Amino acid sequence: MRGLEQRVADLKQSNGHGLEVIMRQAAAVGRLASGNTLQQFTDACLADFERAYLDAQQFAFNLTGNNEAVQQVDECAQMMINAIMEDVTDRSKRLGFDGTIIPSQLNVIHHGLIDKRKRLTDDFQHGMRGSERLKKDSLVSVINTQTNSPGAVQQVGIGDNFSQNAFAKNHQELINAIDRALSSREFASLNPDQQEAFGDTAAVVREEAAKAEPDVSKLKRWGTRLGGLAKDLGMNVAAAEIVELLGSIFGG
Repeated sequence: MRGLEQRVADLKQSNGHGLEVIMRQAAAVGRLASGNTLQQFTDACLADFERAYLDAQQFAFNLTGNNEAVQQVDECAQMMINAIMEDVTDRSKRLGFDGTIIPSQLNVIHHGLIDKRKRLTDDFQHGMRGSERLKKDSLVSVINTQTNSPGAVQQVGIGDNFSQNAFAKNHQELINAIDRALSSREFASLNPDQQEAFGDTAAVVREEAAKAEPDVSKLKRWGTRLGGLAKDLGMNVAAAEIVELLGSIFGG
């Protein structure tokens, strides 16, 4: 599935960015070659993998309506593990450790990822996504109702070149635009399912926009969904504002 391959690419980008942030913060206080940095690497890799793999499982379930794509999601998980191990190995070599410390910790990370993969794949096979039973998210149901075309959120012309400077200038206005959308007459006129879908998607974008160091791929992916959903729901004022701001941040 192309969508699963894209999630591997998104994970590689976001995880690599997160590891670089950890390294910069450690270097700033003179603790690059420290056990704390390695532990932060470990925690970040395991958390990023679990988040991305659960997202991939939800995507596969939304697309097929069942949990029969076990092999595909499991293969996706292995590609995610390979991508993470490539990035964390490269960056670990730049921490300044000698001896067997790095190989030993990389082995811990690898086995941790494999264990998570096995557990989460088994959960998916038995109809679970983490601690919750698999179900289609409300966004997909609303999109199908509005367009009669599964997953057909409109593309909103957001580019690929994230600018931290542009984000710093526009992130608060993006938050404000989302708040205006949620209190608008257009939103009030939606039915409860539509409000829930828009509100849930808006919450994800708002959360990332409020961070000093956002998950870039997550902000772009969910921002695109939010802008497209606003268009599909006829929230034209909100769509225009959100798309324009995201375009400024990502060079759309």
